[in-house]
Amino acid sequence: MNVQKKAEELAEALVESAQYKRLQKARETVENHEAAKIMLGDFLSKQNELQKQQAEGKELTDEQKKELEKLYEIIQINPYLRELLEAEMEFGRLMMDVQNTLGNALGLQTEEPPEDEGLSEQEEQRSSITGVEKKLWTPGD
Repeated sequence: MNVQKKAEELAEALVESAQYKRLQKARETVENHEAAKIMLGDFLSKQNELQKQQAEGKELTDEQKKELEKLYEIIQINPYLRELLEAEMEFGRLMMDVQNTLGNALGLQTEEPPEDEGLSEQEEQRSSITGVEKKLWTPGD
């Protein structure tokens, strides 16, 4: 059995999945709507700036937190960005399921994480679109 060939088949199956197709459509829609694209860019730029600050060990000010929270609230109002958030969350769940299946088959996961330690739906949305890990501050934390 060729492992690389199986990985390519898995990638093809993921590309053909409804979750991936929804994500691609949402990305294209945002790309075609200048206001949504600008809003997302502004949010991601600010998010990256604050992540860098945190990585350097610097505390975030209340003003910085409020500014990022306001930007996040604005992007959630936009229907194109809201769809992108939801599509990324759905695809992220699919990828986590695949990763868990592989981990379990290889004996890399010894136990299921308790449900209360997972990300809330809102946290999943934030982390999927921004790439933010739970340990980093995001709006609403």
